[in-house]
Amino acid sequence: MSADRAPLWDTEAFSGVYAGHPGRLYRRGPATIDDLIAGTRCWTDREFLVHGERRITYAQFRGALGRVGERLRDLGVQPRDRVMVFGYNSPEWIAAVFGLWLRGAVPVLGNRWWSTTEVTHAADLLDLRHILTDTPLQTASASSPLSELAGAFDSPGPEASGTDSEIDTDIDDVALILFTSGSSGLPKAVELSRRSVIANQQNILVRNGRLPHLLDADSPQVVSLASTPMFHIGGLSSLLTHFLTGGRIVLAEGRFDAGQVMALIERERVQVWGAVPTMAVRVLEHPEFGSRDLTSLRSWPLGGAPVSPELLERIRTTLPNLRERGLSNTWGMTEAGGFLTVADSRDLRARPGTVGRPYPVVELQIDRPDADGVGEVLARSPAVMLGYAGRGADETVDADGWLHTGDLGHLDDDGYLYIDGRSKDIVIRGGENIACPHVEAALTSHPAVVEAAALGLPHPDLGEELAAVVVYRDGARPPTDDELRRHLAGVVSSFAVPTRWRIRTEPLPTLAGEKVDKRALAAELR
Repeated sequence: MSADRAPLWDTEAFSGVYAGHPGRLYRRGPATIDDLIAGTRCWTDREFLVHGERRITYAQFRGALGRVGERLRDLGVQPRDRVMVFGYNSPEWIAAVFGLWLRGAVPVLGNRWWSTTEVTHAADLLDLRHILTDTPLQTASASSPLSELAGAFDSPGPEASGTDSEIDTDIDDVALILFTSGSSGLPKAVELSRRSVIANQQNILVRNGRLPHLLDADSPQVVSLASTPMFHIGGLSSLLTHFLTGGRIVLAEGRFDAGQVMALIERERVQVWGAVPTMAVRVLEHPEFGSRDLTSLRSWPLGGAPVSPELLERIRTTLPNLRERGLSNTWGMTEAGGFLTVADSRDLRARPGTVGRPYPVVELQIDRPDADGVGEVLARSPAVMLGYAGRGADETVDADGWLHTGDLGHLDDDGYLYIDGRSKDIVIRGGENIACPHVEAALTSHPAVVEAAALGLPHPDLGEELAAVVVYRDGARPPTDDELRRHLAGVVSSFAVPTRWRIRTEPLPTLAGEKVDKRALAAELR
């Protein structure tokens, strides 16, 4: 290891204090985004990004960040300003996020599937300085095309470095904002600190044994495929992991397409492809599966939704190259700043259904367990969110730093976690969280609708699909499925429009306290 590769990272964890409460920390780790970028300077001509016919090296990417910084200054972006990046995965999207960090600004990662209502809500909530977007937007906030950054790769400038404000800013200040549907209402803005971003990466790199200072220009390059949105915490985390370890990232284009995924794996000899279970099922069911060469795959981490033992066994059977050690299952969430646990292939074989053990500086406990040891899973980690923007103190993270995940689970005697259900009113459809109360509120705004219930039903491809039971006014013309879908368009995300409907005049069944009995409705719909 050369002098310029002195270790910024450490594997040793200890019990300390951060953000005003106790918890586990690493003894040493990077402090700034510039520290993270500096670790990649041993790679110059090595390719970093592949997007269609474009191939961008590490040197070109770092040089482009200087041009991006100039553009941000022209737009008047100042340190601590909040700027939304709203687009599909692309080199420009990635450069915008890194450029904002180096400018000392706060990247706000908008969900590209949002409706205009949801974009406007986020812009108003966060008082955005600007929006960088790949599609025209009609909001009060000023916006610029992301495509304006494309030229930065054609004529890169001198490498950018972190501003003084990034170095001086408290490591526990807000450095990144992502969104989650939460349990009700419009998307909630999750505030993550720079400590959170770095700690999540350090957890992953320590567990994988690939700390950056142990790698050099001659280290084998890992080729990964990015088909999950980078505006989600899992996609962003994967981007940072492969960037820090000198990997080549192949970006899929547009919406998820199983045929395109297999073609890219074959063409680029992809070794790692992270996906939600729905994506895995669609690849396995695709008519070209079996005729494409997928033998380069060495790792297929799954997360974002429950992974069934049947799906894992099907992958093992049809892709022998992943049989022994290529599969893993992760569990985490946006509010956790990334991943909390991981189970490798051996874990999944020995303990079917587990989501694994916690990462080194993650602590878990079960709140108010029942006779079977099942209760709400609480997690504490330096990666856990600071809170939700605009909501001040929130009971989701208590005074001692414990995140109330809303997931029900239990721990076995060896510390492996099992997820047994969810206490929040959320449906996970193909890896996307849908807040049922938000959909219900949108449905009841229809003039003919008296009440509505949104709920999840099992689906062989998506994991869950969204169903709606709608009660319309006595004497009114019953609304049709298509009419209600049109009513929801522009109010909720496209993935939050129900695909199963029951439209009737009978009131919804209720439990004691007048809470809708969704279990009874689910049984009825099945």
